[in-house]
Amino acid sequence: MGMCLLVLGGLTIVYYEPFINNMIFKVGAALKRYPQLSIVQEMLKGTESTLFEPGSVIDVKPVLSVYFFNVTNKDEFLAGDKPILQEVGPYVYYQKWIRWKSYKNANRTISGSLKKIYYFDREASYGPESDLVTTLDVPMVTAVWQVRYTPKFIQLIFSSMLEVLKKTPFTTRNVSELVWGYEDPLLKMARDILPPEQRFPSLNAKVILQANNSDPGNNLRNFLIGTPEDMSQHLEVYSDDFKVYLNFWKTNECNRIHGSDGSGFPPGLNRTSTLYFYTAALCRVIPLHFVKDVEHYGMKGYRFSPPEDVFADETVNPDNACFCQGSPCIGGGLFNLSICQFGAPAVVSWPHFFQADQKYLDAVVGLKPDAEKHQFSMDIASRTGSVLSGVGKAQINFALTNVSEVKPAQGLRPMIFPVVWFSD
Repeated sequence: MGMCLLVLGGLTIVYYEPFINNMIFKVGAALKRYPQLSIVQEMLKGTESTLFEPGSVIDVKPVLSVYFFNVTNKDEFLAGDKPILQEVGPYVYYQKWIRWKSYKNANRTISGSLKKIYYFDREASYGPESDLVTTLDVPMVTAVWQVRYTPKFIQLIFSSMLEVLKKTPFTTRNVSELVWGYEDPLLKMARDILPPEQRFPSLNAKVILQANNSDPGNNLRNFLIGTPEDMSQHLEVYSDDFKVYLNFWKTNECNRIHGSDGSGFPPGLNRTSTLYFYTAALCRVIPLHFVKDVEHYGMKGYRFSPPEDVFADETVNPDNACFCQGSPCIGGGLFNLSICQFGAPAVVSWPHFFQADQKYLDAVVGLKPDAEKHQFSMDIASRTGSVLSGVGKAQINFALTNVSEVKPAQGLRPMIFPVVWFSD
């Protein structure tokens, strides 16, 4: 539930960091090494636990599945028709996690970071990475969004730039390019002409969906460790990249970093528990509520999922008032990421607009929301808090707009346009 860098001029757009930071799932191997009672005993040891010993490769095998929305009628869409979207995927990547850094701290916390390496699994995938997909030209539509309130002469200059570069609102790329990155001429121009002091961090000329085998650097995530007397905050994220609070939202509570990152929860859960899931990808904490009883590998547990109103506006869910950016709030099952993604018009939803307002679904053709396929869920052992299975899912959309002076963007109109969704 890490989002990947998409950079436009002086804009660094983090539009999806798959939920690999936020989940450890299918822990059958771990359960074999640590029987149920042993897990509790190990957790009660706090920072002395062997669960936190540094090692080379972590014994879990996460799988990332990527689904693109191929636009089959781009010309008709620009002429006024609804976009027809063909889901293509999954393109499946298995992962190797390497414990990059791991520290035990004197204040009963642990700090660590992971390095992730991805390998394409052709047999499990819909097709090869050479498959072509027609999708939004995200650098272009983001730039159009950014100039919508600028003076007319700026818009005219920008329009001329797009014409010189022969830019259109759509691009056709192969899956490998869309996932691992490709050089974009608009980004290259911005990189070359902007002075260094006006560039955002990581400015480069590539559109990158997922970084692979990258050095996590000095970024560390800090976790609280429970004591035999109090396990209520065990494995709760205390700080992320040395920050205890984010600085995007209106209140300290909404900015406060807390909850699990999905690697584990406090033991002793029950059906009335509300869990909290911190995801750096969404720059916020997501609540999780009980859905049903489950069983994995003979271990009983509970399934938890985000409540239906987690992305509702403040009139439906007052707790979301602090996330509102402007009026009206986007709400309706969508979450506006722009404030924490350098102003990019990135909008997250559940896949296929699951649990979103019908108007978003009616604006496109080809989406069919299904709870079994598209609901984010975590199965958690009630006694130990171990994650038995987890399926982190999210869809990345972009808000489109029309700027009359930008001729290459004619045909764009205000709407939320789906681009890709992930299951991790």
